[in-house]
Amino acid sequence: MYMHSVLLRFQRWTDAHLTWNESDYGGVKSIILGTERIWRPDITLYNDVREEYVEPTAYNTIIQSSGAINWNYPTILRSYCKLDLRYFPFDQHACDLKFGSWTYDGVKLDLTNMSTSGDTSSFVVNGGWLLTSMPVKRNVVYYGCCPEPFPDVTFTIVIRRLSLYHMFNLVLPSIIIIGVSVLAFYLPPESGEKVSLGVTVLLTVTVFLLLVAENMPSQSEVIPLIGQYFMAAIAIMSLSTTMTVLVLNMHFRGSYSNQVPEWLKKVVFGGLARIVCMRTIVLNNATMDTEKGQVEPAFCKKWEYEINGKHPNKANTIKKNDKTETNQLLEQILSVMRDFQSNAKKTDGEEQCRTEWQLVAMVVDRVLLLLFAVITVTVSITILTSSPPYT
Repeated sequence: MYMHSVLLRFQRWTDAHLTWNESDYGGVKSIILGTERIWRPDITLYNDVREEYVEPTAYNTIIQSSGAINWNYPTILRSYCKLDLRYFPFDQHACDLKFGSWTYDGVKLDLTNMSTSGDTSSFVVNGGWLLTSMPVKRNVVYYGCCPEPFPDVTFTIVIRRLSLYHMFNLVLPSIIIIGVSVLAFYLPPESGEKVSLGVTVLLTVTVFLLLVAENMPSQSEVIPLIGQYFMAAIAIMSLSTTMTVLVLNMHFRGSYSNQVPEWLKKVVFGGLARIVCMRTIVLNNATMDTEKGQVEPAFCKKWEYEINGKHPNKANTIKKNDKTETNQLLEQILSVMRDFQSNAKKTDGEEQCRTEWQLVAMVVDRVLLLLFAVITVTVSITILTSSPPYT
C-alpha cells in the first residue's frame, strides 16, 4: 500500500564555514538565507515511491552565529508500507519512513535523531485511522559495497484502523441477515418460501463479501478476519439451504404413501422430539407401531349372520324365492360396504402416513433451527472477538 503523509520536516546541522563573532556584526545572532546559497545534506527518504521529486528550495534556512543551521519546511511524502490484513477491520500497521544520506557515509555525515519519538501534537484526526505512536530509531547499516557505516533515522508511524464504518455497514447487516435466515427453519413448508429465503440470503451475503473485497488491497498472503466471517456465513447458508431441501423432501414424502421407517420413528419421535420439547405433539398425532390386519364394522358381521339364516330371534317365514333375492341384495350391499370400508381404511392410512412424515419434518426442522442458531452465534462470536496481539 502507498501511504501519503503530510509532515513538518525539521533538519539541523552545523556548518563550520558559516560562523561569525556576534560583536563584530552589531550583535546579529542569526540570519536567513535561501537553500541555494549554502551547502545542505542530501537526506533522502529511502522508501519513497514518488515518480518526481522536487527539492523544497522555496523554504529558507535559519543560520545561527555558531554555525548551527535549521531548515524546517512542510512536505508531502508518498512511501511504501506493507500491510498485514489478518485482523481486518481491526488491523494495526507500522509504516516506516527511513531517512538517510544518499551520498555521504557515516564517517563524513553522522546522522542522528533529535528525539525518541515524532511530534504528533499537530496530528489531524482522521475518520478512518488512528495514530497511536510514532517512535524514532537510529540505525547503522554496513553494505557489501563499502566498509564505511551508513546511518539512517527511521520514523515508525503506527496507525490503527477505526472499524466502526465496516462494522456498521458490513458486519452488522450481515449478522442480522444471517439471523433472519436461521428462521427459515421455523417457516412452514406449506408456504413454499423456505428455499427461496435461503437462496436470497446466500446471494446477499455473497454481495457483501464482494463489497469487502473491493475495500481491501489485493493480496494473497492471509485471509482477513472479516473475509473468514463471510466465508463461514456462506458455508452456513449453503448448508442451511441443503438441510431445508431435505426437510421439504421429508414433508412431502408421505404423499407417495411411503411408510416412515421404524428406526427413523425411534430416532426422531423417541429422541429428538424430547430435546426440542415436541414429545406431546408427536404422541397425539403419530403411531409408534403399525397395526396389521383388517377390522370390519360390527354391522357387517350382523348382516352376514342374518344372510346365513342363523339369527336366533327371527322366524324362518320368508319364502325360498324371496329369501334368495333378499340374500343377493344383501350380498351386494355388503360388498359395497366392504369396498367403502377398504377405501376409508386406505385413505386413513395415507393420511396417517402423510401426518407422520410431516411430524418427522417438523421435528427435524426444529432441531436444525436450534443447531444452526447455536452454530451462527458461536461462529460470529469466535471470529469477531478474535483479539489481535496488539490490543
